[in-house]
Amino acid sequence: MLDEIIKGKTLDQSAPKTASSAKPLRVAILWKYPSLGLYSNSAFEDLYNGIGHNNGNLAFVYAIASHISNPVKFFGWSASAETLRENADIIVIPCANQLGRHTDFGSMADNLEKSGLPIVAIGLGAQADSYDQDVQLTDGTHRWVQVIARSNPSSSTSNIYTRGAFTSSQLDKLGIHGSVAGGCPSYFTNQEPGLGKRIHEHWTAAALPSSISVAGGHQAWLKTRDIEHQLITLMMDPMYPGQYIVQSMGEMIRVSRGIFDDIDPYALKEIHNHTVPHYSFEEFKAWCRNYVRSFYDVPAWMDTLRRHDLTIGSRYHGVALALQAERMGLTVTIDSRTRELCENTGVPHVAAADLTAPLTRSSLKKMIHFDPDAYDRHRSEAASRYLDFLTANRLRPAAFLQRIATGK
Repeated sequence: MLDEIIKGKTLDQSAPKTASSAKPLRVAILWKYPSLGLYSNSAFEDLYNGIGHNNGNLAFVYAIASHISNPVKFFGWSASAETLRENADIIVIPCANQLGRHTDFGSMADNLEKSGLPIVAIGLGAQADSYDQDVQLTDGTHRWVQVIARSNPSSSTSNIYTRGAFTSSQLDKLGIHGSVAGGCPSYFTNQEPGLGKRIHEHWTAAALPSSISVAGGHQAWLKTRDIEHQLITLMMDPMYPGQYIVQSMGEMIRVSRGIFDDIDPYALKEIHNHTVPHYSFEEFKAWCRNYVRSFYDVPAWMDTLRRHDLTIGSRYHGVALALQAERMGLTVTIDSRTRELCENTGVPHVAAADLTAPLTRSSLKKMIHFDPDAYDRHRSEAASRYLDFLTANRLRPAAFLQRIATGK
């Protein structure tokens, strides 16, 4: 759990020997709940708010918390400027696909600017339908990213680590230059080098994958519905039963908790149509109880992914965590966001539009081209850039990042 990470109980958090001996800066990570505690009987709304309305957020927040060995405290996005100044010397924002027309962070921009603290944004992504389109920002989000950029006290290094070259190019068009195109920090959740070789060893141990875990999409994504139907069929093998893991939105997460009465009837019908439309409504609910899952801490999520030979679906983080758990994954990309994440973290991927042939275990095996040596080289180089970024921004990296960077 994240609170244990901060206390150094579960992960290696010692700073590299090359780190400065000066007193480390106090870090405010803008994420309200470092741990959801004993959440088995928590109210749904408490869980939903605790994950930031998407279970996938847990992946990169967990990773970032494990990467920083400074003294850390967690605060919600609405924490006052005064509270931040009193408790921290620098702010770290675990970022997602905030650059898009779906956000408006004007109030947060005002508060961050008022704090007067330097800000480091890690994992910032741009969301557009494709690489051929520029992102459209609200005035509030435009100012938010400008406030972050202006908070950087250094003129020689950037304080924004993006999900890739597309996001960095979009920042360039906004007049924000020099961001580090790195990828998602969840790339470094597994703390050991040689990860690609271990993924490859398991993937090649059998001719075909047996048990399949599906990173389920959203009931409104009609362009992936036929794909989801096929994946669910593969997942429901009587000898090697899999699981259907959901991340967002609220209706999907509710069915994973067996909560049906609180869901809008139309949304519930659409989830039924998106998954097992040939079942009666009562059979659909039984199917949800048997197969649909959501997770509220990363170790438990990764542990269950280790039980399956392949994780596949349109949710990047659900697939990426499988690779971090040393199992194969394949992301079905649906927009610039998922494509950029995959390209910058070595996650095998295929565009939804290209999945026109019937999906079988054999066809999936053939479409995954995974070079373990290339993966490990890329991960090592990315870890080295990430180390440089953290150090340049006066953050103390955890020692295991150096092991990944050097391969030792």
